[in-house]
Amino acid sequence: MIVERNVRVPMRDGVGLAADIWRPGVDRPVPVLVSRTPYGRDTLVPQSEPEVLAAAGFAVVLQDSRGRFGSEGEWGYYSCEVDDGYDTVEWAAAQPWSNGRVGMFGASYMGQTQWLAAVARPPHLEVLAPECCAADAWVASFHLGGTFRLASRIGWTASVIAAMAPEWGIEDPLLDKLRQAFGDSRAASAQRDPAAMRATLEATKALLTEVYRTRPLAGNELWHDRASWLDELFEHESRDDAHWLAMNPSSHYEKLDLPAVHVGGWYDIHLEGILANYTGMRRQAPTERARQAQRLVIGPWSHWAPMVPVVGDIDFGPDAVLNTTELRLAWFRRWLAEGEDPGWAPVRIFVMGANTWRDEQEWPLARTRYTPWYLRASGRLVPERLDKERPADNPDAFTYDPRDPAPTLGGRMLGNGVIPGPFDQRTAGERPDVLVYTSEPLAEPTEVTGPVRVELWAATDAPDTDFTAVLINVHPDGTAYNLCEGAVRARHSGIPGPLVPGAVYRFTIDLAATSVVLPAGHRLRLHVSSSCFPEWEPNPNTGHPIGVDTYADLRVAHQQIFHDPLHPSHVVLPIIPTGEE
Repeated sequence: MIVERNVRVPMRDGVGLAADIWRPGVDRPVPVLVSRTPYGRDTLVPQSEPEVLAAAGFAVVLQDSRGRFGSEGEWGYYSCEVDDGYDTVEWAAAQPWSNGRVGMFGASYMGQTQWLAAVARPPHLEVLAPECCAADAWVASFHLGGTFRLASRIGWTASVIAAMAPEWGIEDPLLDKLRQAFGDSRAASAQRDPAAMRATLEATKALLTEVYRTRPLAGNELWHDRASWLDELFEHESRDDAHWLAMNPSSHYEKLDLPAVHVGGWYDIHLEGILANYTGMRRQAPTERARQAQRLVIGPWSHWAPMVPVVGDIDFGPDAVLNTTELRLAWFRRWLAEGEDPGWAPVRIFVMGANTWRDEQEWPLARTRYTPWYLRASGRLVPERLDKERPADNPDAFTYDPRDPAPTLGGRMLGNGVIPGPFDQRTAGERPDVLVYTSEPLAEPTEVTGPVRVELWAATDAPDTDFTAVLINVHPDGTAYNLCEGAVRARHSGIPGPLVPGAVYRFTIDLAATSVVLPAGHRLRLHVSSSCFPEWEPNPNTGHPIGVDTYADLRVAHQQIFHDPLHPSHVVLPIIPTGEE
């Protein structure tokens, strides 16, 4: 094996990007695998196992993004990755040790660098392996319902600024502590030690809590004027802004003639994007070959963590672990080395509760029965709609104060200072600003697999506000584990603002998706509220643009949730019939 360190890869504007290369010591040219990162190429080594890939006959290029660590130039978040990705792929294809066939791989941001390179359509890029990455750059920051992903964006920004502080000459004691905490977290993840991972996340959470509470969001002094990408977020709050559309994989599916294997988890922050990338390419890729060459793998994991079976408070067993190196090898051998087709089904999902893998032919599953369960008085959740002849239920009410938001307990989190996955939600349900709706015990095992949404009729006295929903699996002993969650911000819901005080509006809350078998005796539960901190920024209830409100601007909102014949609030569950193919 030949290893080359700190190789300069020239870009079209003369900037040199730093790369490390592993390649087999053979006399023939070989296919090349590229992974590009803003986190430092050294951090990619334990995750990508380049020596294993090289021993299997591939050259492996791990590269720092522009302006990061060993690379020259100024980093531009996603914007710089399109041309740099193209140039890197074409450089790799032209090397004397390359046979001109290039694939890309990696997770999270390293998945986005694949899509962004593909958007530029480098002629020698033949295959992708994107893991846990978004389909829509706006949704990656603002969630499907328009709520700002506070922990994800602010926590991620803190990790980037902390990592680069020494190179940028920034001296800040909090950034020093964060850099150490993030380093400890990466080390625990590389060692695949769930207990150590939990401990390091708790330590990071303690450091970041006050950062998450800082208002206004724009102009935090901790960034030392370096977080230009946050300024971009706040300047482009509309999903239809051309700023986002140019960077979205979803804007380019019809041009991407590329096989791709899409990997993610039920508790991954980008679950909706992973599913959208698969279904979008399956339907819109420009050739039948590309459309048929899409594969989807969804496990029980949180973001970027397929190597550990413990997610949140649940151990899903050894079968839940995915060896990503073996997956990548099988995939790239198929498309770059004329290897055997691994014979994977189009869709492979891990069904929680049963804790087994299952092959499927499509997503969502064709046999799904979308079944509404209705919110009713006295905190009931029932599969029958209220009879129009019966007296209407009175609405339920709660007060939402953005100074005291409901806390996040697990869920589809990125992991910077928060712990993702399933956790007991009972303490959240005890708060006066969280409404709880619970079903009777299920009479028979019930499988819920597919997209989940809530149709909510609600009123407020604020000009703008949020509504949140969490679907929960309640065990016979009372423990209540979250399955999926979602939120909607009124001004991003398609409703012209400001809201009229007391008027009843219909909101659709997208909870992404899940797959779980609920045994007989379990119950379904839905939490409805207006906050989940720090997963989402607590809505100031002012209607002002994001990032500008101070604590003095925050206002209390009085919320009403309706469940009468004219306003049948409900959750739509994707029920999979038992005993049917």
